[in-house]
Amino acid sequence: MSEIQAVTSSFALIVPPEWLDYNNHMNVAYYSLAFDQAGEAFVETLGMGAAYTHQTQNSWMVLEAHLTYQQEARLHDSLHIETRVLDFSDKLAHLYQVMYRGTELLSTQEQLTLHVNLETRRAAPFPAEILAQMVAVHEKHHALPPPIGAGRQIGIDGQKSLAKK
Repeated sequence: MSEIQAVTSSFALIVPPEWLDYNNHMNVAYYSLAFDQAGEAFVETLGMGAAYTHQTQNSWMVLEAHLTYQQEARLHDSLHIETRVLDFSDKLAHLYQVMYRGTELLSTQEQLTLHVNLETRRAAPFPAEILAQMVAVHEKHHALPPPIGAGRQIGIDGQKSLAKK
């Protein structure tokens, strides 16, 4: 286990046949689903799983997500996803996730999540006990080297763009 794996939240899965598309690799939509499942497992470690939502009528929602694809995931690949907290506020969390097959990086997702009250459908501060968990996790994650690619913007290099010629 790497130093990063030791302090990040890890989630494992096997690529099922129904996740493949006509290119015989994992369809783009299922990368998002896999990262979402890993996110669910991560928030559970903070105390914000389904039981928390049912009990408090509070939950988390993704405001923005950026995915990158470095390699294809294929049928029956054994994948693991690591989740890190890059930053947080009283209502927001900035997460970074990486998907691996063994040690090979397949994909990344960076997301901004919001803690919400489901009755009002508005942003709500994290409860003190959840915020304390976030602080503890962030301290461990902040000690790691910054993830390569976090904070990227999408676009075509100006010299390569045909629209700008």
